[in-house]
Amino acid sequence: MSDAMEQLAIQHRLLLCMQCGTCVAACPMWQIFDDYSQEVSPRMVVARVVRRLEKLEHDAVWFCLTCDLCTDLCPAGVRFRDFVEAARQLAIQEGIREHGSFCRRCGAYLGPQHTLQYLEQRLGEECQALLTLCPRCRQYDIGRRVKALTPVSRTKDMKNRQAGEGR
Repeated sequence: MSDAMEQLAIQHRLLLCMQCGTCVAACPMWQIFDDYSQEVSPRMVVARVVRRLEKLEHDAVWFCLTCDLCTDLCPAGVRFRDFVEAARQLAIQEGIREHGSFCRRCGAYLGPQHTLQYLEQRLGEECQALLTLCPRCRQYDIGRRVKALTPVSRTKDMKNRQAGEGR
């Protein structure tokens, strides 16, 4: 485990885990993902991190839905969601990007590929803008579309009015 991962484990209280399994019982991943296994459960990820076996290249931290159920119910106060989000950012900073999805326009991180693929399967192609653009680029896209819908004569009138006010 890298020094950075060790610091994340300490910061997010992973070393306090009692291995009680409350997080696994609360986790909805098994209901959502067909390829879910105990290896990607919060309890197993924490165990591998504590034993210094977890590597950023492993896809386990990318399965987490960051719903915060495990964190809310943990009797030891382990902040698993916060750890997962920080570990993902660390992986991205270290150039490990194969498990993440990024905005097709600006490259900003959107979320785990695994989760976004599930959402696309469930919601269909109508959600493409939602799953491929960050909020900032999506807002820009909406503004561009609204502007395109504005009648040309109205746009010209507004420009003429603005030019008249500037005199």
